[in-house]
This record gives sequence, C-alpha cells and structure tokens, in this order.
Amino acid sequence: MKTTFRQLLSTAALVVFSALSIPASGANASPNILLLVADDLGYSDIGAFGSEIATPHIDSLVSQGRMITDFYSAPSCSPTRAMLLTGNDQHLAGLGLMAEVRKRRFPGNVPVLPGYEGVLRHQVVTLAQLLNDAGYKTILSGKWHLGKSEDLQPQNQGFEQSWTVQEGGSANFKQDEMGLFPNYPATFLHNGEPLELPEDFNATEYYTDKLIASTEEARNEGRPFFALAAYTAPHWPLQAPDRYLEMYRGKYDEGYQAIADARIGRMRELGLLPEDFPERAVLDESPAWETLSAAEQQRSAREMEVYAAMVTQLDTEIGRLVEHLKRTGQYEDTFIMFMSDNGPESKDYDRRVGDWIAENFDNSLDNLGRKNSFVTYPKAWAQVSAQPFRGYKQTIQEGGIRVPAIIHYPAKLAPGGPNEVFMSVRDVMPTLLELASVNPPGIEYQGRSVYPVQGRSRWSALHDASVQDQEAGVLGWEVDGSAALRKGPLKLVYTVKEADTGWQLYDLAQDPGERNNLAEERPAELSRLLTEWQHYAQVNNIALNDDLTPALPLIETTSKAGTGQ
Repeated sequence: MKTTFRQLLSTAALVVFSALSIPASGANASPNILLLVADDLGYSDIGAFGSEIATPHIDSLVSQGRMITDFYSAPSCSPTRAMLLTGNDQHLAGLGLMAEVRKRRFPGNVPVLPGYEGVLRHQVVTLAQLLNDAGYKTILSGKWHLGKSEDLQPQNQGFEQSWTVQEGGSANFKQDEMGLFPNYPATFLHNGEPLELPEDFNATEYYTDKLIASTEEARNEGRPFFALAAYTAPHWPLQAPDRYLEMYRGKYDEGYQAIADARIGRMRELGLLPEDFPERAVLDESPAWETLSAAEQQRSAREMEVYAAMVTQLDTEIGRLVEHLKRTGQYEDTFIMFMSDNGPESKDYDRRVGDWIAENFDNSLDNLGRKNSFVTYPKAWAQVSAQPFRGYKQTIQEGGIRVPAIIHYPAKLAPGGPNEVFMSVRDVMPTLLELASVNPPGIEYQGRSVYPVQGRSRWSALHDASVQDQEAGVLGWEVDGSAALRKGPLKLVYTVKEADTGWQLYDLAQDPGERNNLAEERPAELSRLLTEWQHYAQVNNIALNDDLTPALPLIETTSKAGTGQ
C-alpha cells in the first residue's frame, strides 16, 4: 500500500514534533547567522583536517571554534541543499533525484514518484522563509540548484536578496562557454532578474562581494542577517587566478599516493585518527603513480595544483568576509558554520564530453586552470581528498557523505577540540532555529500542509561536549539505486556497483574506511538494521524492491514506495 502525504505528515509529526519545542538555551535572541558551504570539498582538504593545502582562515575558525568530525551530507549537491534548507530527508524535499540525473536516467519527462521530482517541493518550508518571518534579512549568494521555475527561485523561497547561478555550477571566469555540459546553461539571476556579469568576473570573489554588501545593508537597517554563502568552489571546472595557481607549482609532483599517505600521517598527529590507523592510504582503482608516463604524471599533478589553488582562493575569500564582520562590529554576535555539500567529485567528464571540450576550451598544459580551460577532478586525487574514507561524491560510502564541518560563535561558544556529535545536514535548520529563538512550523505553514522538520537541534551537544546524546540517531541515504543507513557506530550499505555482495555491514568505530564487511559475522545486527532501513524508507517515501534495495522511482513500474512488499 502506498503511503499518502497525510499519513506521512502524521507519522513524522508524532516522531519529531515534540523534540522541536525549543527553548532559547541561553543564545542571543537574534544572532547573525553565516552559513558557508563549499562545493565538492573533501573531508581532508582543509589544513585543520590534515591537508597540505593552505587554508589559514578556515583553520582559524577551527582554532577559535569547534570542528565537527562526524557530520554528514547527502551524496550530492542539490539533495544536500534541500536537506539544509528544509530540515528533511532529500526524498521528502523533492530531491530523491537530481534534476540532471532524472533527465539522463528517465528522458522524455517520464513520470516519477513524489519526492523524486528533482526540484524543491511545495510541501516543505525553507529556513530562509522562517527566519525572514522572524525579521531576519535573508541573503543568498552563489549556487541555488533547487528549481528554475519562478515559484522555486530563491526570491520566492524566503531570500530577500539573492545573487545566484540557478544550475549546478558554472565556469569561474567570464567566458563564452559558462556551463558544465553541452547545452547546459549557466543562468545568473539577481532576485529573479537576469544578471550581467562583469568582465573581470571570478565566481568566488563575486559571491563574496555580494555577501559583504548585503550584510552591510543589514547592519545599516538594524536587522540580524541570515547569509547563505553557497560557493561554487571547488566544483569543476577547476579554475583559479594565476596568483593561486603559482602557489602550487610542483607541489604535487610526488603523486597521489605520497600526498594521501602524508595526509593520513597528519590526521594521526592531530588526533583525528587513532595512532594505529594504517599509514598507507588506500586508493581504489587508481594506477600506481610510477606506472604513469612522465607526461601523464605532469598533467595529473597540474590538475591537483589547480584544485588546491581553488581551495586556497575560497579560504582567502572567506577570510575577507570574516574580516569585514570584524571591522564592522558584527563578528562577535555572528554564528558561523562551515561545511561541504558532499564529498569530492571524481568523474572524468573530459572523456564524456570530449568533443565539446576540444571545440570550446584550451586545455593545453600551460592553460589548465585559467580562463577558457575545462578541468575536472580525477578519481585518484578525489580519493586523496576523501581520506581516510572510501568513496567520493555520488556514493553512499563515507567519502561521499562525511564532510568537514566547523562552528564558530565568539559570543557563546568557547574554543574546543574536535566534537564527535553525530550530526547531519538536516539538523542544521533546527539548530539555527533554536539559536534564533524561532519555532518550526509543525504540519502547516501559511495555510498549506507541510512536512514537519525531521532534524534535531544539536546546539546543546555542540556547545557543551559533556552533553551526551541520549537518543541514538538513525540516518539513511539513497542515491541512484545505492543505499545506506547508520545507527550508532554501525552502518548498513548496499551499492549497485557491488550488488553481488548484497547488503554489507560496517562498524565505523573500528573501521571508518569501510574495509571489513561484517554481514556474515553479525547477521542479527544486519537484520536489525535492515528493519530500521525499511522503516526509514517508509517514513521518507523511498521506493524499495522486495529485497529492500532501492527500486526505480517510476510511477508505472512500482506502487510499493517505502513498503518493501
């Protein structure tokens, strides 16, 4: 029997609504909120998390705030953004499929099940809407990727001011071809109106300029701000100004294995990994560096140089934004959170769209990373970024969904060491609402039925490490037929790539790299987590096959969404 929208509302309300009656917990009534979101940044790509890449400004947020080492996103960008802004699983919010993936997998506008539309649904309320209702000046600068129709654009989803690219990204310089694929535009809008880019456009600098101007407007108006800095760095195409490219010339000539091993060593020194964690990083399906020709090594190293340059530029611009807050007296009472939207990208789009690239871009070695080049992030280097985990973007392994996260709030949060609270991107909305003393909407908002917020405020556990999480959270993922569920240290995994293996079981406390499948050794725990997964899928209207693996979300092929029957 198919679960109805009203049944889902009632079930979800019983489960989560009582947990979201939120006292202010001592936080200022209306602090400023700055949410910094990197695009496709890996877990170990920040200096404080073990990287060789220079990120002094982000590292400063860590040293003066807290890093969150057990923070989860969705496997890809727009699903994470939907969860971030609604506090709900991506399938309830409408992003069970990304719009681009839906178009590729099911061409011809084939009807899909509710929740897989690829755009934000009308049955959710955004964080921006609630904060704007409470008097906040709400600002978005950067990537939107949640729907291009006018009703779904950010100015109609709670943002007073928005400077956005509507699609999944763009080139980082102004050039003839700005899109990510052939026949895939990059549409820039300001509050819904076409935006003319300056000739010297650089995406990371431009989005920072708009954030600075808008937060200054909020100060002049005497209003708190909520600013979503949705940067497109370091998403491909990888490009950065020359001064950043020059910083990394020759820095990666020793190859990906050596760099990955060095990151593991630093993470052990920082206490982010146990001392007995293996010294040699595992890089799946990557040829040994020494087997590459000299030309292949040179080009591969150059691609990583560009990626590192892009990350350092992002760090510099975040530093410029934070310095503005200090200079204008807004810094102390601004809650800052930094996160990545998913793990590092790994697909070699150069081969998929090779003719288009050859016709439109200059990918000579000297021009890589500069204007009119088109560089993606190779799989081997993506696994370096994801260390110490397995997988990368668009997978349900830890490397695709466990991301770096940092919180910083001088007025209320004393600096501290790594915080291991189990937290996901859908917990961000209720946490920020608690800080702002704003209640979630329940099951109705402005006369329409909506899903109640599933996420839980994590503020108490974030600002006080002695607070123990009395409720073991359960979190699930589904992407393109693969699925996972985590409860406590145990993680249930099914991947299309390893379908013959069936359901897998990992103990992340002992095996964060997901190398030792315990399914045969611990069948009772596997069975228990499968029951949890079936329930999670039912609550979130995820289509399942009889064996509880994800089903095709097509209306004409299934009527079993979330039932497993």
